[in-house]
Formats: sequence, structure tokens, C-alpha cells
Amino acid sequence: MSDPDREHCLAKIEAIVADGDDSRRALLQLGYNLGRLSELTGLGRGPFWDAWKEPASAWDLPALARAAVETRRQVESLAADGSDASQAPRE
Repeated sequence: MSDPDREHCLAKIEAIVADGDDSRRALLQLGYNLGRLSELTGLGRGPFWDAWKEPASAWDLPALARAAVETRRQVESLAADGSDASQAPRE
């Protein structure tokens, strides 16, 4: 992945999940980084909010770990195939 901002967000999400801390601060950081990825990719809520809502609200660590892997896969795939919505010309 070539975008350091995206990589930072992904790494932070993975670190929060790996740490397993269900504090308010960790949840807020998780939400911030998911929102930032949504902005950086232009993909909207689906992959970065909707997919995380249930595992985060229950703080289901196995489901959060799966979501982190899937989120990284989606973002890296987006960058690799050049279909990055954030790079599309704006009208």
C-alpha cells in the first residue's frame, strides 16, 4: 500500500483489536480510524462502519479480528486494482 495515511489507520485498527482493550478510548479510536478510512477511500459507510457495528458494540474480539483482516484486504485490493473511489474526478 502506498498511502501512509491509510496504512496508519489500518495499523492503528489492528493494534486496537490486538490489544483487546474495550475502554471508551479504544472504541473512540477505532471509530475515528474507521471514519478516516471511509474518507480516504471514498467508499462510504459500508465497509468501515456497517461491517464493524455489531462486533464493536459487543466487543467480540474474534469478530473484530476478522473485520480487521477483511478491512485491510479491501483497502489493499482497492489500491492494487486502481479502483480507488477517492481518486475519481469530482464533478
